[in-house]
Amino acid sequence: MRLLDRRDALLAIALVAGALVIFRKPLHMLIDVAHSVELRYNIDLLPGLALLVGAFTVHAFRKRHQTRLIADQAKAQADLAAVEITQERQHSAELERLIALGSALGGALDTLALRQVFWRYFPAFALDRELWVLTRTKNGWDNLLRDGAPSAARSTHTLESIAAEALSAPANGDAQAEGILVADDVCFPMVVGDASLGVVGMRNVPPMSVADRRGLGAAVSLLAIATRNVQLLTQTRESSVRDQLTGCFNRAYAIESLGSELQRSRRTGRPLSVMMFDVDELKGINDDYGHLAGDALLAAVAGQVAATLRASDIKCRWGGDEFLIILPDTPRAGAEHAGASLTREVSTVIVPTPMGSVSPTISVGVAVAENGECDPLALVARADAALYKAKQAGRNRFVMDVRAAS
Repeated sequence: MRLLDRRDALLAIALVAGALVIFRKPLHMLIDVAHSVELRYNIDLLPGLALLVGAFTVHAFRKRHQTRLIADQAKAQADLAAVEITQERQHSAELERLIALGSALGGALDTLALRQVFWRYFPAFALDRELWVLTRTKNGWDNLLRDGAPSAARSTHTLESIAAEALSAPANGDAQAEGILVADDVCFPMVVGDASLGVVGMRNVPPMSVADRRGLGAAVSLLAIATRNVQLLTQTRESSVRDQLTGCFNRAYAIESLGSELQRSRRTGRPLSVMMFDVDELKGINDDYGHLAGDALLAAVAGQVAATLRASDIKCRWGGDEFLIILPDTPRAGAEHAGASLTREVSTVIVPTPMGSVSPTISVGVAVAENGECDPLALVARADAALYKAKQAGRNRFVMDVRAAS
């Protein structure tokens, strides 16, 4: 530990002055001796000693100054090296997070899996700030990935406005890499090619550094690619399980979905119903108006079914002119209402043809799943039997399965 440093110059001067006062008499004796030597040997001893002392002092001062400069430079280099090491460690950790995120996203094949991956990995990139995600759909926005708790104070409409403003900003590389500031949020558009998939937003309080924003931007780029892949997979699967003419699901999907709904009904105790219907006298329409008119009629009926029933109801083309409708969470009364509404609304459809307009009617059979029922084909058979009774009763009506009515 040093007693004196460069900030104690006044103290040093005072100490030197005090020493001179204390040793004044011995110094006078030394000076007298030096004068005697100068006279005896005819030399200038005192000036020479003064020069030597001065030169030594200057040399010592310069050496000490250089040593101090070297030490300061070494400390600065050490500090810089420490900063670089810290940055490298942060970069390495961020790269590891990106690799882990990319691997997890590679295994996400549906929206639910995407949501799970997002909330597992993204908070680390956002440094635990509030996050939200809006994806674009045909009808607007979907906030399925939104973190409900932190964002509860802001409405979906507010977030949609922020996302729309972010997507309308001029497109450039920095915007996607570092985000776009919109009020108190920093937004990262999810863009793959020419497709704008949505926006990842984050409350920018306190403000993130550019490096942290770039890290989040890289993560969003991976999420955008994964989201696009899920969309393409979903579209491919949809096209493989849907009937091209009517847009309804096919028979194989109907059986699979009904089996899943029966399992859910047994597990939760929620009611489940099905409707089976066909278009009355479709063969006569094909014979009189042509098969193109018959196809147009089937497509129109399917469109009216979609407009009449709930979005959660599963609409399937069973085969030919037969359709199966799965009604989740629907008891007997709800199934009766659905059967009556569907019968009535389909009869209002008018399909123009070159040979005149055609208005279809349908016959509907309705069945309600029993407690613990597990065979989807048995439930369909009961609905089909009720459909047969509707035909026998004169068509253009619905009939409940006997078990549902009892």
